[in-house]
Amino acid sequence: MRKLIVVRIVHAPSDMGSAGEGLEKEGISTMGKQAWEENQKKIERFWQELETEVDGLGLDPSMLRVYQDGLPCSGPLGERIVRETAAKGSRNYQIVQKLMDRGAKVEATESPDLLRIEYGYIKGLLEARMDDERKAAEARYNLVKDKLLEERDLFIARSIDSSLKEGETGLLFIGASHDVVSKIAKDIEVKCLD
Repeated sequence: MRKLIVVRIVHAPSDMGSAGEGLEKEGISTMGKQAWEENQKKIERFWQELETEVDGLGLDPSMLRVYQDGLPCSGPLGERIVRETAAKGSRNYQIVQKLMDRGAKVEATESPDLLRIEYGYIKGLLEARMDDERKAAEARYNLVKDKLLEERDLFIARSIDSSLKEGETGLLFIGASHDVVSKIAKDIEVKCLD
């Protein structure tokens, strides 16, 4: 039997690569510095509790495949991305690195092409200097974001189906707006951590 444990995650700026700094500035601008810092503390508590919960699952690392929202490659490049992002302070990637260091295999989860498309829209939002530029960038993104998310979710489900072998467990770290579960192959037993 193949099993998949789905972990709903909250992204922090350190998870977002080159867009992280812009997203942090945007968050502080929108929420105010104090509210932003409070929110970051809540996110840190979330990750501390999640790490404890994942550690408590008693998963056999030699039979574990890790799937990470936003990760388009596996092998040495995927491992390097995990280590570099963990070193930049991403709690999500620190947990993935810990699992990887214990013997879990990190899998390519996302389509590089779809990620590049989404990044282009987000970059347009972050680089907009005037209100009308921002509104136009937001309108362009709003026109495609649901379809893009649907395509990403289908790709992720197919990635899991093609790489998760009989007797193995997959651990999927996925943003809350995704709906991968409804697209998972029917012969994979799914458990969601809430």
